[in-house]
Amino acid sequence: MKKHRLNILLIVLASAIVLYFVFKEDFNEIVDLIANVNPFWFILSIVMVFIYWFFQALSLSTLSDAGDKKIPFSIMYKSMIMCNLFSAITPSATGGQPFQIYYLKKNGLKLGTSSNIVVEQSTLYQIALVVMGLLAITLNYFFDFFPSNTVLKKLVLLGFTINILVIFMLVFITFNRKMGKFLVLKFVKFFNKIKIIRDVDKFSARVEKVVDNFYTSAKSLNSNKMVLFKGSAYNFIALTLFYLIPLPLAYSLGNYTSLNMLTTIVASAYVMLIGVFVPIPGGAGGIEYAFVAFFGFYLTRSPLMALLLMWRFVTYYFAILVGGLLIVFSKGRDKK
Repeated sequence: MKKHRLNILLIVLASAIVLYFVFKEDFNEIVDLIANVNPFWFILSIVMVFIYWFFQALSLSTLSDAGDKKIPFSIMYKSMIMCNLFSAITPSATGGQPFQIYYLKKNGLKLGTSSNIVVEQSTLYQIALVVMGLLAITLNYFFDFFPSNTVLKKLVLLGFTINILVIFMLVFITFNRKMGKFLVLKFVKFFNKIKIIRDVDKFSARVEKVVDNFYTSAKSLNSNKMVLFKGSAYNFIALTLFYLIPLPLAYSLGNYTSLNMLTTIVASAYVMLIGVFVPIPGGAGGIEYAFVAFFGFYLTRSPLMALLLMWRFVTYYFAILVGGLLIVFSKGRDKK
């Protein structure tokens, strides 16, 4: 509970700082833009979030159906929303999967099964994230959507490299669990030496368990190519929808010409690549900086800041709101 309170405090402080920089100039103009949004396009962006969760849940359900027990899709859908909630309020989005495993176990799946399908879903999502990032970098190389900026280029490449290293390590573990575990534990000891990880024994035990779960999940995925294909496809669709959300929000502000589908997807992919290494809950600060940096190539200040606030609400704070309400109203209703 104390950790969650600290995380929420960090979110509030980071949000307050962001709001200060957003509103310190052109306050009245930004407020006026938001107050006069086109409700159709704004509601469409909200609907896209629900569809994003739907395809994530569809992937999770596909992975679950390949096992020995099926549970209602509504449970899968709720688990994805709650996963997004706890990912949003924990550093580096580390709290979503553990809660999702607990929730699925509470609603009928065995602990081993729930752990496996959540790890499988996380892996497929990570792969989709990397492929979308690679696609964005390739498209920008050929079409030059964004003028060259040394700092932004380095940040994007750093984020992409981190994601690639994660995928590489996951693939390596699939083929050699013992060596993969050895390398991961070496990283743990290194982070302990530089004071990032304190309780090295406890963390090492958790890492070993995660590696074992992933190895089991990877073998299961590899043995069922159709499930692997469907799960991957659902995650690609989900991410594409998520990356497109700024477009209807820009339309809701009356701006129909500054953005198109390609520039929106590429800019959003870059934003997510930079946000991946911001350790504050929700990537607060880094996400906003990246959003302004890339979408700022296409919008002037007031519309840009209005778009940032609306996008952050729809893609981040809305998940916290819906997830929190779902937890409150789900108590006692789901299977215990």
